[in-house]
Amino acid sequence: MEGHHTVMTAFTRRTVVGAGGASVAALALAACGASTGGSTVGQGQQAGGSKLAGTMEFWQPWPVEQPTHGGPIGWKQLSENYNAKGGARITMVSPAGNAAIETPLQTAFAGGNPPDGWQSDQLWVPVWAAKGFAASLDDVMKRDKWDKNQIFSSAYETMTWSGKVWAMMQHPDIVFNWISLSLMEENGLNVRNLPTTWTQLDEIMLKLTKKTGPDQFEFVGGLPHLWQNWQYVLPQANGAKLISDDGRKAQLDTAEVVEAIEWAKGHLKRVGTFEAISNWRKTGVQPGDNQSPGAEAGTNDIFGQKKLGVNVNGNWAADNVRRWNKKMQSPLKFATTAVQSGPRGPKDIKTNVFSGGILEMARKGGPKLDLIWDFMKYTASKEGGYWVQLNTSDVCANREGAKDPRIIDNADTGVGRKDFLPLLDTGVGSRTIKHPAAIEIQAEYSKPLTPFLRDEVGSIRDALKEANRLAQQKIDEFWQQNPSAGK
Repeated sequence: MEGHHTVMTAFTRRTVVGAGGASVAALALAACGASTGGSTVGQGQQAGGSKLAGTMEFWQPWPVEQPTHGGPIGWKQLSENYNAKGGARITMVSPAGNAAIETPLQTAFAGGNPPDGWQSDQLWVPVWAAKGFAASLDDVMKRDKWDKNQIFSSAYETMTWSGKVWAMMQHPDIVFNWISLSLMEENGLNVRNLPTTWTQLDEIMLKLTKKTGPDQFEFVGGLPHLWQNWQYVLPQANGAKLISDDGRKAQLDTAEVVEAIEWAKGHLKRVGTFEAISNWRKTGVQPGDNQSPGAEAGTNDIFGQKKLGVNVNGNWAADNVRRWNKKMQSPLKFATTAVQSGPRGPKDIKTNVFSGGILEMARKGGPKLDLIWDFMKYTASKEGGYWVQLNTSDVCANREGAKDPRIIDNADTGVGRKDFLPLLDTGVGSRTIKHPAAIEIQAEYSKPLTPFLRDEVGSIRDALKEANRLAQQKIDEFWQQNPSAGK
């Protein structure tokens, strides 16, 4: 997502994938004898059987004529190959260049000129639904007898809020545990005996930590305070529900939450200090491909260069592993598991997989819902899923498409997929808070966490009690102002 450059193509800065002719990829497939039009999915059939026609506008935040990561690559491939099928056509728009999409989208709705559809992540799906921006998809799904079992259960769960489906998954993200078998083997640990509890995890992480001097390390076993969405993932792995099932009560200060935050800090203190780890990430490991010297290396890059034993992170970490494998003398050996359970967590850890993703939403009351829905069905199909995944580390939502041998057997796109694909069906927790007031709730919850890790806050129990009180105020305000949200 680096700087955007204007180039002389058929795209403009605002309209980045037009409704023009067939893509090179689609033509190449046809030349090789692969079918691009045999499926009825996404063929633009109306409920009455007539062919859909017209152009729809879809907003996503990344300019794609010079894509810098998998997201815009996937959108470009997906939209071009959808348009190549004939019938309805989609125009991809980047309304704010490299900026986030949330502000321009709200401005467009306020001005009465919103797009037909747009990209959302898991955090914003309930927000757009509650604001009345998004159309529920339940009726069109029922009308077309769309089978939800063709996609991963975690993807479907992320598409829902308040008992309704509000979005279609473009590519799911899940958070689980990556464990370095390379470091375990090199340090004499049994790779067949992987941890299932925090106690066992503590033991392995400490054995996989080697100091070379004061606040310097050859490698570190684990850094729970830097794991992906750790403040939401670890409490849930300890049995917490951060928000009540009815969405009316904040539960950010329960014993399960406090214990999880204290455990993360406890391991940090056994290894070093917040500042020491920060300095090591700048000087003791190499930066990632897109980082400048002196920047703090992310945990996925530290893991990829065999300097981190345990890395709770997303499926996208596979891309970091792939890049580092090309630089290392030998490729990283790893295992993937669900997140280990805390003392109050489930005995069977398989449910400790936490989902999110990039999704597609449709304008409520919009005149082109059938067109957007047709594109959504194509996205969720095996064929559409191929274009989501090609040349990216992203996983499509379609179960069959995710196992496409052209993807999983490819040296660039296949790293780790056979290991983590089963996890997409085992857990339905969210890697962020799932609530229409999530932005405000998460802000209150996160305020005391870094100060606690830095020893600037004494009692996290008291700090979370105050955070919970403030979050509850946000929840109460939301329901007072939006009594019919989600209905």
